[in-house]
Amino acid sequence: MHFSNKSQIANQEISQKFTRLSPELWIILIAGLVRILWAIAVPVVPVSDSYAYDTFAQNLATGQGYGWNSTSLTAYWPVGTSFIYSVFYRIFGHTYAPIIVFNGLLAAVIIAISMRLAKIWFNRRIALITGLLIAIWPSQVQFTTVLNSELIFTALVLIALIIWLNEPTNLWVRSVLVGVVLAAACYVRPTALLIPILLLFFRWVKTRQLFKSLKAILIVFVLMAVLIAPWSIRNTRVFGQFVTISTNGGANFWMGNNPKSTGGYMPLPPETKEMNEAQRDKYLKSIATTHVKEQPLLFLRRTITRLIDTHSRESIGIGWNEKGLTARYGSSILLPLKIINQIYWLLVLGLALTGIVLLYQQHGWIVVAHPVVVIWGYFAAIHAVIVAQDRYHFPSIPMIGILAAFTLAYWFDRKQKLKNSEK
Repeated sequence: MHFSNKSQIANQEISQKFTRLSPELWIILIAGLVRILWAIAVPVVPVSDSYAYDTFAQNLATGQGYGWNSTSLTAYWPVGTSFIYSVFYRIFGHTYAPIIVFNGLLAAVIIAISMRLAKIWFNRRIALITGLLIAIWPSQVQFTTVLNSELIFTALVLIALIIWLNEPTNLWVRSVLVGVVLAAACYVRPTALLIPILLLFFRWVKTRQLFKSLKAILIVFVLMAVLIAPWSIRNTRVFGQFVTISTNGGANFWMGNNPKSTGGYMPLPPETKEMNEAQRDKYLKSIATTHVKEQPLLFLRRTITRLIDTHSRESIGIGWNEKGLTARYGSSILLPLKIINQIYWLLVLGLALTGIVLLYQQHGWIVVAHPVVVIWGYFAAIHAVIVAQDRYHFPSIPMIGILAAFTLAYWFDRKQKLKNSEK
């Protein structure tokens, strides 16, 4: 009987602790549970870029260098993602379990910071809706079992942003921390290189302290350059010419801008096979640049097409899990999952676009300076100019989620006001 009483007291204490959890923590727990269930249901089978990250990470872990093997070094994919995975392989061996856990932790970071940003820019209610939207977002859940740069990059960008917006912390300390984080983000995706300009803009709009803000951003840029320099030196030694981070910028630009371009991925032309990666990248960049100069109206038309294509669908989470899904459940499961992805994506995208309209109605054209709009616009513009693919809108998902949550909260409030007016 004594033991039974102790057990009841313990259960009551546990129950009380759970009931005291904040809604934010509940949302993160829900996100974790959904991702655990997905990870149990779907095996990891690397394909496409995931296969490359896996191979490079294994070679780094075994001391063969960053490449397909010790004699075929590369910089086509930025090294950051594979380096992180190689640390797991050194510690745990070649197993995907630590990466699944890591992806789950990244999801928690993304959700937590997205909620924090929504609360800073709007209010707690919108923050909670934002968290819930991202917690159950199909593609975000599906990337739990994908070796990818998307989650890492998104988390690093959000960390840099929340540090920069943390006004109580000394500006110069923030500059140093942001410089370190954005340098890490550049190692994952070079599209982070110009983010300090956005941070400068945000601070100038808020404080109008242009000179002080410029000095802070100069610190960010200098620190980023210092931390990226060792990899640039490595690349220059490997390829015989200067390469900042990766050798895919020119290739991607060519894919989206050549006479036969459809705006998306294209195999590289056969005449580049004998070139090294840096030579090939420079050659393809020159072809694309010439094409843009010769066909400026076509470039503008394709830019709009690429912008639409990047945001027209969200099926990459199924595509990169396809082998694991079909191995366990057969190919018939793919179409229903893609339909779920697409319905969710289009609904949230529609809500987010509506959110921009609502913000404009409330605040006028100043909405174009709002960080949630600027950050989405930054990533959208980059790939509108270069090449289109649905995964390229992934870094914008926190901003899209916040705007969608803003719209939902607006509608809930409006509905409540109508009910109250009818009483």
